[in-house]
Amino acid sequence: MNFVVYLWYVAFFALIIVGMKFYGKGKWNDDVMSFDQTKAYLGFCAVAIVLHHCSHRTCASWVPVFLQRPGLGMFLNVGYLCVAAFFFCSGYGLYKSARSKPTFMNRFPVRFIPVLLPYVITLGGFLALRKSRNIPIQVRNPIKMPDAEPLHPYSWYIFALLIIYLAFYLGFRFVKKDWFGILIVTIATVGYFAFCIKYQYGSWWYNSVHLFLVGVLVAKFEKGFFESLKKLYFLKLLLFLAITVVTFAIGNYAWDLMPKFNIQMTPKLGENIMTIITVAQIISALTFCMFTVMLGMKIKVGNPVLKFLGKMTLELYLVHGLFVHIFSYAVINDYGKSVCYIKNVPLYVLVVFVSSIPVAFLVHLMDSKIGSILKGSSSSKKINKT
Repeated sequence: MNFVVYLWYVAFFALIIVGMKFYGKGKWNDDVMSFDQTKAYLGFCAVAIVLHHCSHRTCASWVPVFLQRPGLGMFLNVGYLCVAAFFFCSGYGLYKSARSKPTFMNRFPVRFIPVLLPYVITLGGFLALRKSRNIPIQVRNPIKMPDAEPLHPYSWYIFALLIIYLAFYLGFRFVKKDWFGILIVTIATVGYFAFCIKYQYGSWWYNSVHLFLVGVLVAKFEKGFFESLKKLYFLKLLLFLAITVVTFAIGNYAWDLMPKFNIQMTPKLGENIMTIITVAQIISALTFCMFTVMLGMKIKVGNPVLKFLGKMTLELYLVHGLFVHIFSYAVINDYGKSVCYIKNVPLYVLVVFVSSIPVAFLVHLMDSKIGSILKGSSSSKKINKT
C-alpha cells in the first residue's frame, strides 16, 4: 500500500484536533450544542463521509478484485454514523429555532429550497454523466427503487430529510403543543422505517433517521438531559463507547463471521441475521451520537477550516459524489466506462476534495442568495399584510 495514504489519516485527525479546547474537572463546555460548535463538528463529519464514499470506490468488497486499492478501510462503514450526527443536530436545531423564533415556523417551507436546490443541481450532473457514458436513464417507481440505484446515487438522505422536515412542519406549525409535534415526527419516523423494511431498501436508507427525533427530544428536555449526563460522567461515556463498538461490530461484520463458524445458512437464518444487523446499526447510530455529545461536553472543537466546511455540509455531501464517480474506475457502480480513472488512492482522494470543495462552495453561495431573496420576500409580504 502507498504509505502516502496515511497522510490522509494524519490530516483527517488533525482537522478535528487543531483548535481543540479541553475542560478540566468540574468544568463543562456549555456551548456543546451551539451553532458554531455543531457546524464545526458536522464539517468534520462531512469530510469523513467523503472519505467513506471514496473507500467504496477503492477497497470495498464489491469492487472487482483486480481494481481494489487498499488504504481507506477505516472509512468503509462509518458513513451512517456521520449521517446520524446530521439528523441529530438537525432535529435539535429545528426544535430550538421553532421555540425561540416567533416567525420561524411561518417561514419554514422556505427551508426546503436549500435542500432541493443542491439536489437538483447535482442530479443534473449525474444525468449528464449517465448520458455521456450511455447509461440508461429510467424513472423508477419509488417502491421498486431497490431494483436499481436512484438517478442520484447519494439522494436517499435528501428523500429521508424531506419526509422528516415535512413531518416536523406539520407537527409544530399548526398545533402549539410539543407533544403533538413529537407525536407526528415519531409517526413519520416509524412509518419511514416500516416502508423501507417492507420494500427491502438497504439499511443505510433508514438506520440513522431516528436521530432526528432524538435531537428534538434532547432539545426539549435539554437542561435535565445534560445535567443527567454530568452524573457519573466517565462511566456513562465509557458505556456509550462500549455499546457503540459492540453494536457497530455486529452491525457491520456479522456476515464475515459466518464462514468462520461453519454455520449452514438457511433463508430463515439469513433473515434473522439481517434483523440483528439492522438493529445493531440503529443502536450504534444512537449511542455514537450520545458518545460524541458527551465528548463535546468536555472538548470544544473549532478552527477556520471546520468553520468554512461547516457552512456547506449539505452541498459538499451532494457534490462530492459526482467527483467520486468521475475519477473512479467506473461510473455509477460498474455500469459506465470511467471518465478519468485515478488509480493512486492518495491522489484520488486529493482530486475529489480539490474538485468538490470549490463547486460545493459555489452551490452554497447560490443557495444562500436564493434563500435570502425568499426570506426577504416572505418578510415583505408579512409587513404588507400587517
